[in-house]
Amino acid sequence: MSAKLPHRPLKIIHTSDVHLETDTFGSGERGIQLRDKVRTAFGRVVDIANERNADMLLIVGDLFDSARVTEEGLAFAMGTIARAQMPVVMIPGNHDAHDERSIYAGLAPGVLPENLHLILEPEGKTIDFPDLAARVWGRALVEHTPDYRPMSGVPDPAEGRWNIALAHGFFMEEGEIERSSPITPADIERSHYDYVALGHVHVLSDVSQGATRAFYCGTPAPLYSSENSGWVLWINCIPGQPLLVERLMVAQERSID
Repeated sequence: MSAKLPHRPLKIIHTSDVHLETDTFGSGERGIQLRDKVRTAFGRVVDIANERNADMLLIVGDLFDSARVTEEGLAFAMGTIARAQMPVVMIPGNHDAHDERSIYAGLAPGVLPENLHLILEPEGKTIDFPDLAARVWGRALVEHTPDYRPMSGVPDPAEGRWNIALAHGFFMEEGEIERSSPITPADIERSHYDYVALGHVHVLSDVSQGATRAFYCGTPAPLYSSENSGWVLWINCIPGQPLLVERLMVAQERSID
């Protein structure tokens, strides 16, 4: 944590890899059923955030499965986010990258809800929330390649704030075969942030380094056979105490930790 502690606790819901509007399972009735299951799961994420009085909701990439999103699908996603009773911070991932086909480029005024803080800057952007004693940093993923470093350019942590980073990419130990959008242990540890919210991996993974807690939250959507699908993370930041990280089941909204 920073040398000067934040003056208040902070409660966060961390989700990623929702993959709304996926066509993985084809069209027809079966495809519609699966699409609706994913939509329902995302709606439950917002419900959980509201019911638990979260201070902040983080969506760490791949809200959408691709750039092929209908107006109705976009309206559903933005309408669901608008139901959140707290600030929502979101970055693009590799499936909804902010490239020449970006869903987010050229949106008409008023499409994005007022509570959504969408980070589209490729070089990164810091957002301060003074009332929450929090500072959030993230980068927009433009091209999913080994040259893209999701945590490149992380600014120094601010004193008296909860310092949170959002990063969508693949965690890899030093010396492993290079992957696209790599995140290394050194990237996490040298940030000296309180929490790094990760996206891209569809199962819960704790990759904390040093004093920095860092987690993949898994996907909230019931698309995969892993027992770890259908989850979000609840992060409870209390001044002077270790961060509490709790895994919540989306479908039944119960904790297993």
